[in-house]
Amino acid sequence: MGRYPAAMTTSNPDTLFLHRAYTDRGVFGTLVTPNRSYHLLERPWLGNRTSVSCIPEGVYTLGLRRSGVVERTTGGQYLHGWEVQDVPGRTYIMMHPANTIDDLEGCLAPGLSTGVLPDNHGTPQWAVLNSFAAFKMLMEDLEARQRWHLDIRTKTPEWP
Repeated sequence: MGRYPAAMTTSNPDTLFLHRAYTDRGVFGTLVTPNRSYHLLERPWLGNRTSVSCIPEGVYTLGLRRSGVVERTTGGQYLHGWEVQDVPGRTYIMMHPANTIDDLEGCLAPGLSTGVLPDNHGTPQWAVLNSFAAFKMLMEDLEARQRWHLDIRTKTPEWP
């Protein structure tokens, strides 16, 4: 079984790590916080195009801000959410509840597991599951700070 390099699993007090695996059906990752790990879904890589692509790998600031998409996707239970900031050529990239890439416009969706859900036409689609529950847990995990760093990298296991 593979393991992550130590630099990607060390408990840095202000950095979250996102380990990505790219597919044509979406980018599936593991978001590692100081308290736990989450599954994470993003749209496929399409050259960082607004609303249709995941963002480039790198280190970004996460800032808490009021967001209409967070308010809408949480049924008004949350008015604020975490925005990935300073992405070249992109703005308003939020973490919010969503299950499939059809629910995303360049944002990031946490989940408690992965699975398959039907799309709007009944076709099976890869998904993150229990996204609203994961979002609530993530908001609790991150409430200690107003800013975090997010380090996004390709998931590269090390083999013994």
